[in-house]
Amino acid sequence: MTAKKDSPQMPELTALTTEILLPALEQAIDATVIIGQDNEIIFYNNAAESLWGIPRAEVMGRNVDCLVPMRLRHEHDRYIDSNRKSGHNRIVGTSREVEFTRADGEYICGELSLSKVQITRKARKLTYYMGVMKNVTEESQRRKILILQNDVLQALASDMLIQDIGKLICRKVEAFVPNSVAALLVLDDTQPWRVICTSALPPRIRNALEATVPSPADVEKLRANTSYTGRLVWDNYQSMCRSLGLQSCYAAPVLAGDGRITGIFALYLRESNQLGAWPQRLVGSCLPFCALALEQHATKTHMTQLARYDSLTGLLNRGALHRVMEDIIARPGNRTLAIFMLDIDRFRDINDALGHVYADQFLVEIAGRIRSISRDDYVISRAGGDEFVVVVPDCEGRRIEEIAQQLLDTIGRPLQIGQNTLSISCSIGISTFPANGPDSESLLSHADTAMRQAKEDGRGTFCFANLEKNQVAQDRLVLGSALRDSLAKGMLQLHYQPQVRTHTLELSGVEALSRWRRKPARSRPLAAGRCWKRAARS
Repeated sequence: MTAKKDSPQMPELTALTTEILLPALEQAIDATVIIGQDNEIIFYNNAAESLWGIPRAEVMGRNVDCLVPMRLRHEHDRYIDSNRKSGHNRIVGTSREVEFTRADGEYICGELSLSKVQITRKARKLTYYMGVMKNVTEESQRRKILILQNDVLQALASDMLIQDIGKLICRKVEAFVPNSVAALLVLDDTQPWRVICTSALPPRIRNALEATVPSPADVEKLRANTSYTGRLVWDNYQSMCRSLGLQSCYAAPVLAGDGRITGIFALYLRESNQLGAWPQRLVGSCLPFCALALEQHATKTHMTQLARYDSLTGLLNRGALHRVMEDIIARPGNRTLAIFMLDIDRFRDINDALGHVYADQFLVEIAGRIRSISRDDYVISRAGGDEFVVVVPDCEGRRIEEIAQQLLDTIGRPLQIGQNTLSISCSIGISTFPANGPDSESLLSHADTAMRQAKEDGRGTFCFANLEKNQVAQDRLVLGSALRDSLAKGMLQLHYQPQVRTHTLELSGVEALSRWRRKPARSRPLAAGRCWKRAARS
């Protein structure tokens, strides 16, 4: 039999440790630190010296909290002592990310793994910890950018509003950069900045930014030189920012696919930059997400514009008018509405004489004239063609006639289109809520009937809705539809009756009558002119 080898003796283990293991740890590419029973550093390799930027001579024998991020130092000894006493290894044998700042101020993200060794010496139980720190700054930053990208794309797919997407980006960036404040400034044409941010941005700074209207020259300089961004969001407000605790700013313009400046993304730091190039890199990484969100917002806004507004005049279209009227009617309280339907007299002649281009200019000018006398609570719509609708809330009595006359006078002023001066008039039909109907459909229908009556009465005037006349129009519509259906189904019968000369009793002719076998259930009795007869004379 082969003899069993004896276990290595203590001197051999000591030699193994000092001659092999310690030199191997010294050469390891990852930072390695070993601490003793009193949390003092007893081993600190070259990689650790490079990672923390602190020479070995300055850390050996010192408490390990000199390597711990400043915000965690006051609790660090308690954590270690608690682990020694309890024996719970919640962090031993695991790895976690740790962010800290090197001695030279550079931001580092490390992956820390801990090992724990317990030995007994002279009847005393001693516990040693070895920490291995791997520099994963680049990988961590790349992963954070991917996380941000994924969150933003999910938000865009879920149809979130631009305000919510902007706040999501700002919130994520503030979590990735300690003591920072992010803001997305949206540039609308000739309007002040629209600032989207979290509550971390001081209200005074937000108000100052939102009160600023970038000039066309500013936008051109920004397009030509992206560094001009700093002047717009930092230089002009630097004193205020510093007084409120913001020490520096990184910002860049957001560019649309066609090169237009659509906004600025800014990141303010509350402390001097100890994060190296990370803040600027993160700002640059946010720009495509911001551009995508703003482009989607612009597309949605354009689609809403097309769905709600007339493309020529910018007024509400008929569908949107119905929705707005229904919303007003549904509001609580004893509300009244006056609906004015305007139709330009002889517009077809204007269209034929001037052509479509000048006719469009004519309609735009009419819309502008209506806007010029409308108050903020008026609802204005181009219902189609040359018809316009003005809805005035809380309007009744004499004020209705005053507004109608004001509309007639304003629209009736001579209008210069091209080389032509046009004399204009319009006819207005008026209906009121609740007198003329409970909903938008009936109110607009009655106003339309009244407008046609105004045209029949001589044009250039206004007419109030008449329920009886409207009922007659409805009956005529029902009767005409039923009659056409009866003709198609052969429900009219031809009857003849003789015509006799009374003084001679001779047959002079035959009268042909077309009789309707079935009348509509809801129609009124046929009045004169609602049947046809043909007299045949022999």
